[in-house]
Amino acid sequence: MTYTIESAQRIFPSTQIASAVPDTTEAFNRLSVEDQLALLWYAYTELGRSITPAAPGAARLQLAEGILNQIKQMPAAQQTQTMSDLASRIDTPISRSYAGFSVNTKLAFWYELGEMMKKGFVAPIPPGYQISDDATTVLETIKKLDPGQQITVLRNTVLDMGFDPAVTPSSFPKAAEPLFARSTPAPTKVAVEGVTEPTVMSYFEAMNADNFEAAVALFAENGALQPPFQKPIVGHEAIAAYMRAEAQGLNMMPQQGISEGIEDGYKQFKITGKVQTPWFGANVLMNMAWRFLLDREGKIFFVAIDLLASPKELLNLTRR
Repeated sequence: MTYTIESAQRIFPSTQIASAVPDTTEAFNRLSVEDQLALLWYAYTELGRSITPAAPGAARLQLAEGILNQIKQMPAAQQTQTMSDLASRIDTPISRSYAGFSVNTKLAFWYELGEMMKKGFVAPIPPGYQISDDATTVLETIKKLDPGQQITVLRNTVLDMGFDPAVTPSSFPKAAEPLFARSTPAPTKVAVEGVTEPTVMSYFEAMNADNFEAAVALFAENGALQPPFQKPIVGHEAIAAYMRAEAQGLNMMPQQGISEGIEDGYKQFKITGKVQTPWFGANVLMNMAWRFLLDREGKIFFVAIDLLASPKELLNLTRR
């Protein structure tokens, strides 16, 4: 059998991913621009209560600081219009600058806008505004998600805002960003119950060390990485660009896994565990699965990273 990226995506199809995340994101995208902005405002006022606070980090805010300062100096009406232009993807200088940010910097940007609105530096939701029933439904859905899913939805809601004709919606940025300073060192060695494959172990160790060059070298030339709720990213150059922009500071904690030999010397592995990310805060651990397909040379032909539907999925491997 000749494996393709499309066929590789179907390994371990019973994995229970967090379908509520794309569903909630789609519901947000159907809202009016006014309701989208109001929902972001209400979501951030709920931070620390039912919605998990983000931890954007100084490096992320430095990249957005110039635009934030511009907005801070605007009259209230212009501030509101600027936010509306971002959500509407209107072609403006600020929208173009915003579009060049990574997903995480976009999240940090809106987080800081929310803080500025609370402090009165940026115009809040207009007096007398009544959030619509549809927006209320989306907000209540977000509140009921687990912490990692909440922040993932909030990241997705701001992902495609701004304007850049050279960037397709939901694509990842090509530019590298400043490294996060780790508050605690990630483990240099990992152990996974049920899996000892050197390539898989080396992948986790390289990612935990922010050694993306070593991680990419583990992939086949035409190998692919599929982040949660995204299309596969194919080839060394594209994978490296994604890792530099989105994977810095991750702390991967794989726990258990299973392996299966399949046709033509290929092997597939499913591993479950947790991930701590610097933009979610130190106390938020996301339940994750990694689905690897290794070629006959032991290179990674495909790895899918899945945000799991619930902690119960972590136990599924023991029931096979």
